[in-house]
Amino acid sequence: MLKKNGSLFKIIVSGVSLAVLAGCGGDSLASSKTTSRVASVSGGQVNVGLSSETNGSVSDATVGLVAYATGIDQTRGQIVAAAGIADNPTVGETVTTDGVVTYSTSYNYQIVDDVTRSDTFISGERASRVFDGQTTLTADFGTGQLTGSTTDLDVNGTINGQNVGGNVVVNYNIATSIFSTSSVTGSIDADLTGQIGSTGVIGAFSGSDSNTVVAGGLVGTAN
Repeated sequence: MLKKNGSLFKIIVSGVSLAVLAGCGGDSLASSKTTSRVASVSGGQVNVGLSSETNGSVSDATVGLVAYATGIDQTRGQIVAAAGIADNPTVGETVTTDGVVTYSTSYNYQIVDDVTRSDTFISGERASRVFDGQTTLTADFGTGQLTGSTTDLDVNGTINGQNVGGNVVVNYNIATSIFSTSSVTGSIDADLTGQIGSTGVIGAFSGSDSNTVVAGGLVGTAN
């Protein structure tokens, strides 16, 4: 379960072969131990079917819902981060004139750091953050830019009609517990995809590097 002050979990599969299952072409482990993807959403969760899966979401009743998850793909030997937007978000009319609109925005994310892998196990440190109403996104429809920044999230988005692209940089520093001085710390880029309009903005983001994955979402209403 996600907690307001952040929480950290160990995810590990031991004694389980992570080689590709029979019928999948006889490939070895995936070349990368981490990966990220965009996923469809149903029932408030992404459709990914991972082992040791942990799910999260962020939503606004007037705009829509973003769901995300991290977990293990045992057939490929990878820790996966996935995020997606539920069908038919409501963001209002397409903004066709130049101008600036700000959006009061909530965002959540999960991260798995320090991923290690052998022929028989894969492990990593999973941390979750939940933020509500912690940032303002600024949409400049003249330049086609969507931007916003907090101490741990930099949004560098692009706007094309109602489509949002670009990236999110997550600068994470999450304590292992509320009683501990140790933390998971680093920075990772994530691809951003979503929609924007006159009344709302919504986006899913996911990314990976050699030993880290992140997945999350953001949703906001126009001020």
